[in-house]
Amino acid sequence: MEATNTAPAPDFSILIGLVSTEDEQRILETLDSLRNQQGQHRYEVIIGDRRNDEVSQRIQAEYPEAVLLPAEPGTSLPVLRTRALAKATGRYIIVTEDHCVPSANWLDSFDAAFRAAPETSIAVGGCVENGVDDTALDWATFFCEYSFFLEPVQEGTGEVLPGMNVAYKKEAFDDIADDVLTSGFWETTLHHRLIEKGYTLYSTNQVKIYHSKKFSLSLFLKQRFIYSRYYAGLRFPTEKRLHRLAACGATILLPPLLFYRMIKQIRAKNRLRKELAQASPYLALFILIWAAGEMWGYAFGQQRALNAIE
Repeated sequence: MEATNTAPAPDFSILIGLVSTEDEQRILETLDSLRNQQGQHRYEVIIGDRRNDEVSQRIQAEYPEAVLLPAEPGTSLPVLRTRALAKATGRYIIVTEDHCVPSANWLDSFDAAFRAAPETSIAVGGCVENGVDDTALDWATFFCEYSFFLEPVQEGTGEVLPGMNVAYKKEAFDDIADDVLTSGFWETTLHHRLIEKGYTLYSTNQVKIYHSKKFSLSLFLKQRFIYSRYYAGLRFPTEKRLHRLAACGATILLPPLLFYRMIKQIRAKNRLRKELAQASPYLALFILIWAAGEMWGYAFGQQRALNAIE
């Protein structure tokens, strides 16, 4: 596997935000997995770094294929990614996270998927598996976020791709203003714009990544609330008070609906039912926090919730 940050231009530019406050060294597994990829694809890693800690120093010393872009604490993930994008020189732009570990054929699979996809396909995404499965809490944190993207996912053209297992043709970002990219996560701010332009999104189970973050209960509850507040705050402009009020009231219906949807998604995969049963008490708690976060976001807006998401 050849990693490079010099000429010739890389096939892939991999954008990562270094933000995790727990399981901080997991990114080293990410970088090691990239070094051991099957195939001969050239790549560069560009890391927006708001931690600026000893792990940053280790990356700088031991991983010359990675470029670190220091940022202030509290810089949002979309801003970190947008700054990294500005430095990218690859044909394809991959977005992942500092706690996700790619499968051994990840880059090969992205390359093959773009070759197999229709010419209109501007982005390719895949499935997400659980890389930390020691406890019921581990399964609950995974199910809460990624049950929809468990293998098998829909094969072929669709409208939904995971935001941390996705690659774009570089031209996807032509004529896209920075404020679109920095205002939220690209699966919510960018993808629909690409579809409106006539492009398509392509999904395949061959592109697999492992979500490998070991959360404490307290951190996950905090992050679940913050993300839900961000999501709700983004849905309606501040001046649409009646829409916000109606949505705020409707959040009382969210817990049973979310739990039903999550169970339905996992049962449709025809696997992991025992793990789902073990995780259910935690999931019930997470869904209550989810609903509370959305209620707060509709009522008071997102404020700086986006900057606290990791």
